[in-house]
Amino acid sequence: LNKDFFQLQTFFSNLEIIQNFILQNFFISIFIVILLYSFLIMCNFPFASLLSMINGFLFGTWIGGALSIVGGTIGALGVFLIAKFFFLDFIKRKFLNKYSYIENYFNKNDLELMILIRIIPGIPFFLQNLILSGLGANNKKFIYTTLIGLAPWSFIFGSIGQGLEDIFINKTQLTFALITQPEYMVSLSIIILLIILVLIFKKNFKETT
Repeated sequence: LNKDFFQLQTFFSNLEIIQNFILQNFFISIFIVILLYSFLIMCNFPFASLLSMINGFLFGTWIGGALSIVGGTIGALGVFLIAKFFFLDFIKRKFLNKYSYIENYFNKNDLELMILIRIIPGIPFFLQNLILSGLGANNKKFIYTTLIGLAPWSFIFGSIGQGLEDIFINKTQLTFALITQPEYMVSLSIIILLIILVLIFKKNFKETT
Protein backbone atom coordinates (compact mmCIF):
# COMPACT_ATOMS: atom_id res chain seq x y z
CA LEU A 1 0.00 0.00 0.00
CA ASN A 2 2.92 2.34 0.71
CA LYS A 3 6.17 1.11 -0.83
CA ASP A 4 8.01 4.35 -0.02
CA PHE A 5 7.60 3.61 3.69
CA PHE A 6 9.84 0.54 3.31
CA GLN A 7 12.68 2.29 1.51
CA LEU A 8 16.07 2.41 3.26
CA GLN A 9 16.08 6.17 2.73
CA THR A 10 13.00 6.42 4.96
CA PHE A 11 14.72 4.34 7.62
CA PHE A 12 17.93 6.38 7.66
CA SER A 13 16.11 9.72 7.53
CA ASN A 14 14.30 8.74 10.74
CA LEU A 15 17.23 6.88 12.32
CA GLU A 16 17.80 9.30 15.19
CA ILE A 17 14.12 9.24 16.13
CA ILE A 18 14.07 5.42 16.01
CA GLN A 19 17.23 5.05 18.11
CA ASN A 20 15.96 7.52 20.73
CA PHE A 21 12.67 5.64 20.93
CA ILE A 22 14.52 2.35 21.46
CA LEU A 23 16.66 3.87 24.24
CA GLN A 24 13.58 5.19 26.03
CA ASN A 25 11.26 2.24 25.34
CA PHE A 26 13.50 -0.80 24.97
CA PHE A 27 11.03 -3.61 25.75
CA ILE A 28 8.20 -1.91 23.86
CA SER A 29 10.58 -1.59 20.88
CA ILE A 30 11.32 -5.32 21.02
CA PHE A 31 7.59 -6.10 21.00
CA ILE A 32 7.00 -3.73 18.05
CA VAL A 33 9.89 -5.21 16.04
CA ILE A 34 8.67 -8.79 16.56
CA LEU A 35 5.12 -7.78 15.65
CA LEU A 36 6.17 -5.91 12.49
CA TYR A 37 8.63 -8.62 11.42
CA SER A 38 6.06 -11.41 11.77
CA PHE A 39 3.38 -9.34 10.02
CA LEU A 40 5.66 -8.54 7.06
CA ILE A 41 6.67 -12.21 6.77
CA MET A 42 2.99 -13.18 6.62
CA CYS A 43 2.50 -10.55 3.89
CA ASN A 44 5.35 -12.13 1.86
CA PHE A 45 7.69 -9.16 2.26
CA PRO A 46 10.40 -9.93 -0.34
CA PHE A 47 13.48 -8.81 1.61
CA ALA A 48 13.44 -10.65 4.94
CA SER A 49 17.25 -10.56 4.98
CA LEU A 50 17.07 -6.74 4.85
CA LEU A 51 14.77 -6.75 7.87
CA SER A 52 17.25 -8.96 9.72
CA MET A 53 20.09 -6.57 8.88
CA ILE A 54 18.05 -3.64 10.19
CA ASN A 55 17.47 -5.58 13.43
CA GLY A 56 21.21 -6.13 13.72
CA PHE A 57 21.83 -2.46 12.95
CA LEU A 58 19.45 -1.30 15.69
CA PHE A 59 19.96 -3.95 18.38
CA GLY A 60 23.29 -5.63 17.62
CA THR A 61 24.09 -9.12 16.37
CA TRP A 62 22.68 -11.18 19.21
CA ILE A 63 19.52 -9.32 20.23
CA GLY A 64 18.76 -8.37 16.61
CA GLY A 65 19.31 -11.95 15.47
CA ALA A 66 17.07 -13.29 18.25
CA LEU A 67 14.30 -10.85 17.29
CA SER A 68 14.53 -12.01 13.66
CA ILE A 69 14.27 -15.65 14.75
CA VAL A 70 11.20 -15.08 16.93
CA GLY A 71 9.46 -12.75 14.48
CA GLY A 72 10.28 -14.98 11.51
CA THR A 73 8.99 -18.08 13.29
CA ILE A 74 5.70 -16.41 14.27
CA GLY A 75 5.17 -15.10 10.74
CA ALA A 76 6.11 -18.44 9.18
CA LEU A 77 3.72 -20.28 11.51
CA GLY A 78 0.89 -17.96 10.46
CA VAL A 79 1.51 -18.66 6.75
CA PHE A 80 1.95 -22.38 7.46
CA LEU A 81 -1.34 -22.76 9.35
CA ILE A 82 -3.37 -20.72 6.84
CA ALA A 83 -1.94 -22.71 3.93
CA LYS A 84 -2.33 -26.04 5.73
CA PHE A 85 -6.00 -25.57 6.59
CA PHE A 86 -7.24 -23.65 3.55
CA PHE A 87 -4.97 -24.32 0.57
CA LEU A 88 -3.56 -27.81 1.17
CA ASP A 89 -5.04 -29.44 -1.96
CA PHE A 90 -4.02 -26.50 -4.16
CA ILE A 91 -0.41 -26.62 -2.91
CA LYS A 92 -0.18 -30.36 -3.50
CA ARG A 93 -1.49 -29.99 -7.05
CA LYS A 94 0.60 -26.94 -7.86
CA PHE A 95 3.95 -27.91 -6.33
CA LEU A 96 4.29 -31.34 -4.79
CA ASN A 97 2.81 -33.44 -7.59
CA LYS A 98 5.63 -32.24 -9.85
CA TYR A 99 8.30 -33.07 -7.27
CA SER A 100 7.20 -36.35 -5.72
CA TYR A 101 10.79 -37.16 -4.71
CA ILE A 102 10.63 -34.33 -2.15
CA GLU A 103 7.63 -35.95 -0.50
CA ASN A 104 9.37 -39.33 -0.53
CA TYR A 105 12.42 -37.84 1.17
CA PHE A 106 10.20 -36.03 3.70
CA ASN A 107 8.47 -39.29 4.66
CA LYS A 108 11.85 -40.85 5.48
CA ASN A 109 13.70 -37.84 6.93
CA ASP A 110 11.12 -35.22 7.91
CA LEU A 111 13.17 -33.41 10.58
CA GLU A 112 16.29 -33.27 8.42
CA LEU A 113 14.39 -31.86 5.44
CA MET A 114 12.49 -29.34 7.58
CA ILE A 115 15.72 -27.91 8.99
CA LEU A 116 17.69 -28.01 5.77
CA ILE A 117 14.93 -26.40 3.71
CA ARG A 118 15.44 -23.39 6.01
CA ILE A 119 19.22 -23.43 5.94
CA ILE A 120 19.89 -23.96 2.23
CA PRO A 121 19.64 -20.62 0.38
CA GLY A 122 17.69 -20.20 -2.84
CA ILE A 123 14.13 -21.13 -1.84
CA PRO A 124 12.03 -18.04 -0.98
CA PHE A 125 10.96 -18.05 2.67
CA PHE A 126 7.25 -17.78 1.84
CA LEU A 127 7.52 -20.76 -0.53
CA GLN A 128 9.31 -22.78 2.15
CA ASN A 129 6.27 -22.42 4.40
CA LEU A 130 3.90 -23.44 1.61
CA ILE A 131 5.97 -26.53 0.77
CA LEU A 132 6.09 -27.65 4.41
CA SER A 133 2.34 -27.13 4.78
CA GLY A 134 1.74 -29.18 1.63
CA LEU A 135 3.93 -31.95 3.02
CA GLY A 136 1.71 -32.02 6.11
CA ALA A 137 4.49 -31.19 8.56
CA ASN A 138 3.68 -31.54 12.25
CA ASN A 139 2.94 -28.17 13.89
CA LYS A 140 5.34 -28.60 16.82
CA LYS A 141 8.11 -29.89 14.58
CA PHE A 142 7.50 -26.94 12.27
CA ILE A 143 7.98 -24.47 15.13
CA TYR A 144 11.22 -25.80 16.57
CA THR A 145 12.80 -26.68 13.22
CA THR A 146 12.00 -23.14 12.04
CA LEU A 147 13.62 -21.71 15.18
CA ILE A 148 16.72 -23.83 14.56
CA GLY A 149 16.80 -23.27 10.80
CA LEU A 150 16.39 -19.50 11.01
CA ALA A 151 19.10 -19.06 13.64
CA PRO A 152 22.20 -19.22 11.39
CA TRP A 153 20.97 -16.72 8.79
CA SER A 154 19.40 -14.42 11.39
CA PHE A 155 22.72 -14.06 13.22
CA ILE A 156 24.67 -13.75 9.97
CA PHE A 157 22.48 -10.90 8.69
CA GLY A 158 22.33 -9.41 12.19
CA SER A 159 26.13 -9.38 12.19
CA ILE A 160 26.18 -7.68 8.78
CA GLY A 161 23.74 -5.07 10.11
CA GLN A 162 25.92 -4.37 13.13
CA GLY A 163 28.92 -4.11 10.81
CA LEU A 164 27.11 -1.40 8.86
CA GLU A 165 26.64 0.55 12.09
CA ASP A 166 30.34 0.20 12.95
CA ILE A 167 31.38 1.41 9.49
CA PHE A 168 28.84 4.12 8.67
CA ILE A 169 27.77 5.44 12.07
CA ASN A 170 30.77 4.87 14.34
CA LYS A 171 33.19 5.53 11.44
CA THR A 172 35.21 2.39 12.25
CA GLN A 173 37.66 1.47 9.50
CA LEU A 174 37.15 -1.89 7.80
CA THR A 175 40.23 -3.81 8.94
CA PHE A 176 41.16 -7.40 9.70
CA ALA A 177 40.89 -6.59 13.42
CA LEU A 178 37.25 -5.59 12.94
CA ILE A 179 36.41 -8.81 11.07
CA THR A 180 38.05 -10.96 13.79
CA GLN A 181 35.77 -9.62 16.53
CA PRO A 182 33.73 -12.44 18.17
CA GLU A 183 30.36 -11.52 16.63
CA TYR A 184 31.81 -11.59 13.11
CA MET A 185 33.90 -14.72 13.63
CA VAL A 186 30.82 -16.57 14.84
CA SER A 187 28.98 -15.60 11.65
CA LEU A 188 31.89 -16.76 9.47
CA SER A 189 31.98 -20.05 11.38
CA ILE A 190 28.24 -20.49 10.85
CA ILE A 191 28.66 -19.96 7.09
CA ILE A 192 31.39 -22.63 6.96
CA LEU A 193 29.15 -25.01 8.93
CA LEU A 194 26.25 -24.33 6.55
CA ILE A 195 28.44 -25.21 3.56
CA ILE A 196 29.38 -28.52 5.20
CA LEU A 197 25.73 -29.29 5.98
CA VAL A 198 24.68 -28.55 2.40
CA LEU A 199 27.34 -30.94 1.06
CA ILE A 200 26.21 -33.67 3.48
CA PHE A 201 22.57 -33.07 2.58
CA LYS A 202 23.24 -33.35 -1.15
CA LYS A 203 25.03 -36.66 -0.61
CA ASN A 204 22.22 -38.06 1.58
CA PHE A 205 19.57 -36.80 -0.81
CA LYS A 206 21.18 -38.57 -3.81
CA GLU A 207 21.49 -41.80 -1.82
CA THR A 208 17.86 -41.67 -0.68
CA THR A 209 16.34 -40.80 -4.04
